[in-house]
Amino acid sequence: MVVLFNKNPKIIAVLEKNFYLYTLVCNKTKMMMYKIKKTLENIAKFFGYKYIRYAFPFRIKCRKHKADIDYLKSILEDDLSINILDAALKCRKTRNYKYLSPYYDNRFEKEITFATGNPMTIDTTQYFPPGIIATTSDEVFVDGGGFIGDTVINFVEQTKGAFNKIYVFEPISGIYQQAVKNTAHLKDKIVLYNAGLYSEHTKTVFEDNGSGSRAARAGKEIVTLVKFDEHLPEAERSQVTYIKLDIEGSEMKALEGMKETIATFKPKLAICIYHRPADLWEIPLYIHRLNPDYKLYIRQHHHIFETVFYAI
Repeated sequence: MVVLFNKNPKIIAVLEKNFYLYTLVCNKTKMMMYKIKKTLENIAKFFGYKYIRYAFPFRIKCRKHKADIDYLKSILEDDLSINILDAALKCRKTRNYKYLSPYYDNRFEKEITFATGNPMTIDTTQYFPPGIIATTSDEVFVDGGGFIGDTVINFVEQTKGAFNKIYVFEPISGIYQQAVKNTAHLKDKIVLYNAGLYSEHTKTVFEDNGSGSRAARAGKEIVTLVKFDEHLPEAERSQVTYIKLDIEGSEMKALEGMKETIATFKPKLAICIYHRPADLWEIPLYIHRLNPDYKLYIRQHHHIFETVFYAI
């Protein structure tokens, strides 16, 4: 509706005076846009592509950003990272996930049960890949997208309980409450915030979809988002040694909100880059621009999803 008429205020004024007409036009417009979207999706499926934002449109985007992708390959630390990047790009171009499967090792899967009774299978090397992420007894860990505390529990096991502090950010209230219960045994060594990380302090609508909760127009819960560089005082941010982000497509916005911390204090980073198509190259290059001293890696922690970028 706004797209069609926002350049003609006279039409908007007439429609707003007649609520029935306004509602009718809005509904017709929504239905028309829905039909166009479904038609495009069906055309894509006919050619073997599941999501319209991938496949052919993604191929065009990759060609447009070929120089960026090639440059990223030139600064990645090892061949495995380059191979995983190539496989992830190929998966999105073809919608065939067979290209990523060889890079996931399920031997490190482990089932854990939380205080709330939730069983969950995790890859214990996700966010702690051997040879890349090494932890110390002074670790100050920031868990962006804390969910029910699964990464925190794994972090505690990886450090054998020898760490300094943990900060958890989880915006969905119901999930946040589960995280509080599941990590209560850590007492004063953990601080949990019922908020998400973003490029500014604001509020938005979230769709509660468990581990896939994200900002969405169809959401029902209003959540708080905070800018990390302003949320914590510099004295605390300067102590942060490791930041993990798995926040369903808002990773870049969160990184923009912590760019001062990253550029100045150079904490270790583990950032999910599989939620948005261009995250595969945009996020690593953004971090490289903030601090060129980082060593960059990419690892795969699921046969389809969980492509993670590491900077150390």
